[in-house]
Amino acid sequence: NTTGALAYAYAITTAWRAGGSYGTSFTAPSFNQLYFPGFGSPNLLPEEGRHAELFGQWTAEPHKVRLTAYRHRYDLFISSGPQPTNVPKVEIDGVTLSWDARFDDLWLTASYDHTDPRNASVGSADFGKLLQRRAPQALKANADWQLGPYKLGAAWQAYSHRFDDSANSTRLAGYGVLDLSADWAMTRDWSLGVRLNNVGGRVYETAFGYNQPGREGFVTLRWSMR
Repeated sequence: NTTGALAYAYAITTAWRAGGSYGTSFTAPSFNQLYFPGFGSPNLLPEEGRHAELFGQWTAEPHKVRLTAYRHRYDLFISSGPQPTNVPKVEIDGVTLSWDARFDDLWLTASYDHTDPRNASVGSADFGKLLQRRAPQALKANADWQLGPYKLGAAWQAYSHRFDDSANSTRLAGYGVLDLSADWAMTRDWSLGVRLNNVGGRVYETAFGYNQPGREGFVTLRWSMR
């Protein structure tokens, strides 16, 4: 199958930039989606899509702000979860607002994403319903601080509710988690890292009946020959 994409961006001023893109996609179902026992659907067909994006960007050191609007249209969309099916028509529209900045040894990033993923198959019992396992709202923030051989990091992400089924009858609550990390470059080739995920021990699901990991701690020793 042949796909393609075209993109263009223009620097309006030294601070302002705008652009857009359009492309097509083709996704064949995976082996598991087709044949995994108790999960796959052997009659699943490939998915095809059309994708458009417009963006505006403002840069003034140390800041960069970008606003992106996107529009996706799918034919025979492959649904999530067990026994996936081909949804005849799917529409996904959304906007993403992002910001990043660097202040000497401190890097900061943040983003907000609003998406509206809908079943657009006229005549379907699920027409107009949200797609499975997709949160309409997402908010993320990251901070990294370099102190000589040491690097400290924090990452926070929050998601709104989502539905586990195409009929939108099984609702999964939204959640937010915080991860912390610290790394020490002991020598040119050796480094030691410590990471604590889900600091607050948040209990949440992204698929019904499958809890995500609770609080986790990792200690990592790395060797990278340079």
